[in-house]
Amino acid sequence: MKVALLYNAKPENADGATDDAYEEYDHPATISAIRDALCGLGLTVVSMEADRRMPARLEEEGCQFVFNIAEGRGGRCREALVPAVCELLELPYTGSDALTMAATLDKFVARRLVSPEVPVARAVLLDGQEAEDELERLCYPAIVKPNDEGSSKGIRENAVVESAAAARERALGLHEAYGCPVLVEEFLPGTEVTVGIVGNGPSTEVLGVMEIAPGEADARFVYSIEVKRDWRRRVGYHVPPRVPSQTLERITCQALQAYRILGCRDFARMDFRLDAAGRACFLECNPLPGLDPDNSDLVILARSRLTHAELVQRIFLEAARRCEVQVR
Repeated sequence: MKVALLYNAKPENADGATDDAYEEYDHPATISAIRDALCGLGLTVVSMEADRRMPARLEEEGCQFVFNIAEGRGGRCREALVPAVCELLELPYTGSDALTMAATLDKFVARRLVSPEVPVARAVLLDGQEAEDELERLCYPAIVKPNDEGSSKGIRENAVVESAAAARERALGLHEAYGCPVLVEEFLPGTEVTVGIVGNGPSTEVLGVMEIAPGEADARFVYSIEVKRDWRRRVGYHVPPRVPSQTLERITCQALQAYRILGCRDFARMDFRLDAAGRACFLECNPLPGLDPDNSDLVILARSRLTHAELVQRIFLEAARRCEVQVR
């Protein structure tokens, strides 16, 4: 079987408006590791940049399946572009469809979809219209972040603010830098947890649950872009999380529920954080989580069960089974 590995690679010269403009894109080493894993299944793999030439190249190469890790280019629907093209070309592909990709990249939309079945913290979306009253009604501190970005883009160490006035100021800067609405969300002081999920339908299962903790005690810990870039020194990963068993069970159930509500397929990662009372609240869903062999959260939380290659192969085989495609 001939499989296209679709990706967006980090450019050698990052000339974006911000230093994190290409944070979501993959390093060549990640692309190579995924390619090797797929070749391990006996597949013929064609690595392909997901750019404007991609639709024509898929047809020219005669690809029969797509392994998608492409983040896309553009606005909040960018992750939906590859699934949409694959459906246009009638090519089976890994991962969630265009609707799920678009809905989950928009953090506010994803929150609205999973709630009230899955708890969320109170929040306000600033989209260029006045929201003075709504901001004043939030309890502070609050965290301010771009609504339509991933990989902690725009979430800096100064993301937590103490007042509505500070939230407005921070939101203005983010809107100017990223050109999208800004989410102001009540800050949750408890443990941050991420949940890896694989599968479809009745066979869907939690691959692992991991606590993301500060390397040093920090009551206002934020998994910011600075922290992620220095993860070996500044982050402690705990599998399973150091939370009560009942809390862990509740997070697991809520993650699976959110996975189904949002229409995720094959694999995804769900992020939660505990409030002051120990209640888990949904932060966001990533239906296209990173697969860097060293530092991607999904890879780290799965290590006790699967190697990186086995994880990649599991994702492909889940998609092939869903699409009723025989791997040969």
